[in-house]
Amino acid sequence: MRIPEQVIDNIMQKNDIVDVISEYVSLKRVGRNFMGVCPFHNDKGPSLSVSPDKQLFHCFGCGAAGNVVGFIMKIRNLDYIDAIRFLADRVNITLDTSSNKDTEIEKIYEINIQAARFFYNNLKQNSEKIKYLLNRGLDIKTIQKFGLGYSIDSYDGLINFFKKKGYDEKLLIKAGLVSQKENRIYDRFRNRIMFPVFDHKGRVIGFGGRVLDDSKPKYLNSPETPVFKKGTNLYALNFVLKKGTPDALILVEGYMDCIKLHQHGIENTVATLGTALTKEQARLIKRYCNTVYLCYDSDAAGRTATLRGIEVLHSEGLNVKIINIPRGKDPDEYINTFGVGEFKKLIEKSLPAIEHLIYASKENKNLDDPRDRSNFIKEVIDILKILNNEVEVHSYAAKIYELTGISIEVILDQLNKVKNTKTNNWNNNYGNRNNNIGGNTFMEPGYKKAERKLLMLILKDDDIKEYILQKVNREDFITPSYKKVATLILENGLKEVNDIIKHFEEQNEIQDVALIFAEEDLTEMDFETVEGLIRTLKRAKIERQIENIKLKIKEKERSNDFNDLLNLTRQLEELKRQLSLL
Repeated sequence: MRIPEQVIDNIMQKNDIVDVISEYVSLKRVGRNFMGVCPFHNDKGPSLSVSPDKQLFHCFGCGAAGNVVGFIMKIRNLDYIDAIRFLADRVNITLDTSSNKDTEIEKIYEINIQAARFFYNNLKQNSEKIKYLLNRGLDIKTIQKFGLGYSIDSYDGLINFFKKKGYDEKLLIKAGLVSQKENRIYDRFRNRIMFPVFDHKGRVIGFGGRVLDDSKPKYLNSPETPVFKKGTNLYALNFVLKKGTPDALILVEGYMDCIKLHQHGIENTVATLGTALTKEQARLIKRYCNTVYLCYDSDAAGRTATLRGIEVLHSEGLNVKIINIPRGKDPDEYINTFGVGEFKKLIEKSLPAIEHLIYASKENKNLDDPRDRSNFIKEVIDILKILNNEVEVHSYAAKIYELTGISIEVILDQLNKVKNTKTNNWNNNYGNRNNNIGGNTFMEPGYKKAERKLLMLILKDDDIKEYILQKVNREDFITPSYKKVATLILENGLKEVNDIIKHFEEQNEIQDVALIFAEEDLTEMDFETVEGLIRTLKRAKIERQIENIKLKIKEKERSNDFNDLLNLTRQLEELKRQLSLL
């Protein structure tokens, strides 16, 4: 869907950034700006600055920045168009939804509803499959509530159903219900119990199908489609929200685990959708509550998933507790064996995530034995590195001292060594990538800072602008978003932040642009400092060209292409000469 520029302007004008952010963060005026606690990282003090003049936000802690659209994209985990829709709804602006893309998406939603009804009717007509679900402990009311169904054992049952209704096969493929191999198309789901997947608004966005025998894969999920993005939704969240905003969520892995808990009155339960827990899902949880109970299987794979889940949830500042299911069972099996009353006792006994991991690591170890004690300390250090809060780290270090007698200073020293190694590896591997937004900050390349400051100077000081443009052109900018900003300034004559930022739809790009305008006042910078910024940018560009030439030389060496090798070597020497002059 392409929304006209003037409509976007109107939406942004009517959604004052202070008013919008105030709905999520308590803001207090400090001078010209407003300050609050950043919702995008584990923060205690007011590091989020909101400028009513510039209509921008910027966190001095994690680096998150943007305009009102960027804030809604991030806080509500929406893409650009959905964020615009959200803000339009907020101020009662009706959007034209007549574009082809938008019509296609609406048709996919329609197809999904029709498919869900088709599967449900198949189940109603098959007593054997209903009996299977009843034997799994589900009742008829639950089957109806979750819209469970059955895909018949046929390669074209669903295709024929939609053909009779006049639907295009290409649209069925886009909806993920039909697969194509060469010139042959066939039903993706065959002879499976079907679980419709709803988004938080209750729209059917995809399906999960479970086999009835020992076939593989046990579960088959919809592929990614225009309406179904893996790792961005949570199963049954729509049912949770019907009851109101939850105080906490219980997070399980499987459809059946989730459904069984709902059936037994534990209706604040959601499930991941066939993937490891993602940051997007953690942010989705954070929209509605701050506490999560992780309840994964207690086998080896479940323990690994629990550790990963704790790390992801902690990184978003959520309070995480662990429901520990004994005897290698999953929640569904445990309730079937011991009843829901015993499961509720497990919830009451749940421990804070880090404490749970520490005690789990202590199991089967004799802490009087030097080797076991050393292994325990190593495992615990790996656990503590998840934490960003210094007070928490010291608290747990004291607990470990009580268990082992190893001094707090030694534990903290070992932890710092592990964290420093991890940081160094991260910087070595990813140091040339764009700065990540919201909580996972690392050193961004020097040239990117130089680009940002040069663009700010071009915008704010005409004398310095002329000086810069004598030495730098649009093609000298390396970061794609900053190259585009340079084009908008130099070729389109744009100067105001909102005129520039509305040309960007990706969250990282919106942040890049916002940070240009969030910089401190640079108009007093002298020409020597500006020269340094220009040299930094020129040097980075030449260094990148040198690396590219070196790669080409290696390729030509393998093919013994001597003429090209000679030309490339000359280019390399010339670039090195230019670099030496900077």
